[in-house]
Formats: sequence, structure tokens, C-alpha cells
Amino acid sequence: MWTLLAMAWRNVRRNRRRTLITLAAMVVGVGAVIAVRGVLNGLQAGIIRTSAEGQLGALQVHRAGYLDNILSTPLTMDFPVEPALLDRLRDVQGVRAVSPRIQFAGSIAKSVPAEEELPEALFFTALAVDPKTEPAVCPLRKDAYLDGTRFDDAHLVLGSALAESLAAKVDDEVVLLAPDKDGSLNGEVARVGGSMHALLPGEPKVAVVPLALAQRLLRMEGRATELAVAVDDLRDIDAVKPRLAEALGPEWEVHTWLEVVPERQLIMRLQDGVSAIVSVVFLVLMLLGVANTTLMAVLERTREVGTMLSLGLTRAQVMALFLLEALVLGALGATGGLLLASGFVARFAHGGLQFRAPGATQPFDVLPFLTLPFTLVVLAVAVLGSVLFALYPARRASRLRPVEALAGR
Repeated sequence: MWTLLAMAWRNVRRNRRRTLITLAAMVVGVGAVIAVRGVLNGLQAGIIRTSAEGQLGALQVHRAGYLDNILSTPLTMDFPVEPALLDRLRDVQGVRAVSPRIQFAGSIAKSVPAEEELPEALFFTALAVDPKTEPAVCPLRKDAYLDGTRFDDAHLVLGSALAESLAAKVDDEVVLLAPDKDGSLNGEVARVGGSMHALLPGEPKVAVVPLALAQRLLRMEGRATELAVAVDDLRDIDAVKPRLAEALGPEWEVHTWLEVVPERQLIMRLQDGVSAIVSVVFLVLMLLGVANTTLMAVLERTREVGTMLSLGLTRAQVMALFLLEALVLGALGATGGLLLASGFVARFAHGGLQFRAPGATQPFDVLPFLTLPFTLVVLAVAVLGSVLFALYPARRASRLRPVEALAGR
């Protein structure tokens, strides 16, 4: 076997131009597949991190039935925010922080002097959060705020689309109108603390409102409709969820951020599917190149094969020789591709690639990284696939008749 391997290595080096072309194709193919997956890993990790630590919280706690009624009467599913309830949640293993919230909808307009005509009010949706406890649950939320933005009990933050429609500036006074859970319309005055980037294209008119202001507006003092929960490790969400449910009882429901916005999971699955198709296309084209190289080698070395058969090499040894040549090509190409992809990922693993969704105003930092299982699968497919795709030309070489082969036929 070692003799055949040495012969295979020598034969691979004989036609350097063809070998280099084949290796270049393999290096680019393997490198592209691994690098694209690395970028996609970073993109999906960013989606998870931004969703769980910048918008929704890793887990959300509501009264039972809340999600089923979120589009109809969410305010009727409120509950008192009692210290004992918060302590019960914080005592659950894996929970890092808890913060109360209220989601509601209403209208907003800039405040003007009495002698001026009242401007048109704009419909908006709002998330009311506690400025003191929310940063522990969603520490990345502040990254969406524009420079100079102030968020406290007296100042709210407008989404970029809402701020532009209102022509609102920092410290402008605005009037909020919203119905409470009984349907009565109430109003509150607040000041604009700044605005925030749009994270997704086509984002509606939204605002982040201080919880105390929303509670007065909705006549829900001391109450909330949601508790956002942060966990010590995002990978443990599925383990923490049943612990929370057990600690709270059947009158409550606990959901992961993926269950709250399942469309993001669908997006990531779609990304995985497209990535898999692209990877298969790259790898198949690359392996076809190996098969073509092996076939060309067989056609050019017909007399050589006849000589080897005449000197006593068995047909199995001839076939093994060409398969070993394909194996050498596959191993070299896979190694080169891995080095190329690793260099690319290492280059951007710390600085990151900046990505901006079409229509979004906030750039998205993608930190690529590789996973061992996927990398090993690609390397195995490249190496073993090279051998598999070389089976036909290798078998063709082994079935040559010595007399005809020596005659070059």
C-alpha cells in the first residue's frame, strides 16, 4: 500500500498544470463552503443575540392565554408586579434578571401652544419598560439608540420612522393618547429623549416608553402585562423554561424568544436551506473536476497501465493506484480550502463584517466563526467524495487488457 501511495504522489506531481488547476478548484470550493457557513453562523448568532438581549429577552412570562389574545385584548391579561413574584423568578436556577413590561398601542402628537392648531396624531405601537431593570435583561437595546439619546422616567425614545413623521427633536414635548383596558381614552405628556435605529426593513412606527409613564397612561399603576427574563447562558434557554413554568404554576405561561417571534426561526431555517444547496452545488462541481482529472490521467496513461498489468500488478492494484491519486488530490484540496476559510474567518472574527438589511438604518455586526461538526463533514465529503467520483475512471483503467493497452487502444 505504501508503494502504491508513493506512486500516486509521484503521478499527481507529474502533470503539474492539471494538478494545480484541480487543486485550485478544490481549494476555492471547500474554502467557499466553509467560509460561507462561518459567516452564516455569525449572522445567526447575531440574530439570536440581538433578539434575546436587545429586544425581547431570552424568555417571557405572561398570564396563561396572553399570546392567544395579544392581537385583541392584551391589556386585560395584566397582573400586579409584586416583589415576591419577581423574587420567585430570580431564584430559579439560570435566571440572571427580570424586568416588567407593557405592550400597548395608541397615538402620539407633538405638543403645541394653545393658539396653534393641534397637529395630526400618528398611530404607534409601544413597548413600556423600566429604565432601571430593563438594561439587565436587554443590555444591547441601548446600541440601537442614536448618540445623545436619553431614556428615563420622563423621556421616551421614538423609532426612526416615527421620529421622522413627527419631525420630533430631542426634548420636544409630545402628547400620548391610548385606551386603557376598559376602553377609556387617556392622555399623558412626555418629552422626546431621542430616537433609535430601525433594526428591520419596513419597521412600523414604534416607541420605547418608560414603564411608569405607560402605567399612568393606561391606569395600570403597579401592574404589567409581561415579565422579560434574562438567563446566564442563552444556550440554556430550553432548560430554564420548564424550571420557570414549575416555579410559577399553571396560571402562567413561559415562552422563549423564538416562540414569540417564530418568523425569525423560519428565516434562519431558510438561510440553512439555501446554504446547504449552495454547498452541495460547490462540492459537486469541485468533485466533478477531480473525476475529470482522473479520467484524463487514465486516457493519457493507457500504455503505462498496460505495462503495469504486464509486469504483474493486479487489476485491484491498478484501480487502487488511481483512487489513491484522487485521495491525494482530495486531501490536499480540502486542507488548502480549510486554511483559506480559517484565515478569512480569523480575519473578521474580531473586527466583524458589517451587514445592513435593506431598509434598516442600524448596521449589523457579523462575527464569523466555524463549528467543528460542519467543518469535519465538509472535509470528509471533499476527501471521500474525490475517491467516490474517481471510481468510474479508476475501474475503467483496471479493466484494460494489457495487449490493447500497450498498443495504446
